Amino acid sequence: EFNPPMVKAIYDNLTKDEPRNHFTVGITDDVTMTSLDPDWSFDLEGKNFRGLFFGLGADGTVGANKNSIKIIGEATDQHVQGYFQYDSKKAGAVTVSHLRFGNHPIRSTYLIGEDEAQLVACHQPNFLTRYDMLAKAAAGGTFLLNSPMAPERVWDSLPRRVQQQLIDKQLKLYAVDAYGIAQKAGMNR
Repeated sequence: EFNPPMVKAIYDNLTKDEPRNHFTVGITDDVTMTSLDPDWSFDLEGKNFRGLFFGLGADGTVGANKNSIKIIGEATDQHVQGYFQYDSKKAGAVTVSHLRFGNHPIRSTYLIGEDEAQLVACHQPNFLTRYDMLAKAAAGGTFLLNSPMAPERVWDSLPRRVQQQLIDKQLKLYAVDAYGIAQKAGMNR
C-alpha cells in the first residue's frame, strides 16, 4: 500500500536541510531505523464518506457492498468507489470492502488509511481478537458490530484493546444480531 501520507513524507524529507538519502516508507523499519513517519492526518479526499466492512469469504459481505455502491452510484448524484480486498481462496478468508462516496469526485487509487474510515463494520465478532480493525477508524466515527450478544452484554464481550480504542477515538458503537435477523427472515446466514 502506497498512499498520500507516505508520498507527503517523501516530499517532507526532501525539504529538510539534510534529507535522508536512503529511507523506507510504508513500513516501520526497526532494524536500520530508516523509516519516514507519514503524517496520517494528511487528507486529499475531503468530505466524501469512507467506510470499511470486514467479512468472511462467502458470507455475503462483498456482494452486499458491491450492490450498495452500485445502487448509490446509479440512484443518486453521488460519486462512488468500491475496492474489495480478499484472499485468493475467497471462501473462509477475510474480506475487507473499502467504500467511498460523496459529492466530490473520487480519484483515490489506494485503500482507506489510518484514522480515515467514518464507519467500520465487523461482520464476524471473532475478528476482534485477530485484527486491529479500529486502527483505520476516524475519531468520532461509528463501529457497527454483528454480534449475537444481548445489548447489555456487548460491551463486556469486547476485548479490552477494542474497548480502549472505542473510548480513545470517541466512536459510537452499534451492535446488531444480523445472523439472527436473517435466520428469522428465512435467509439462513
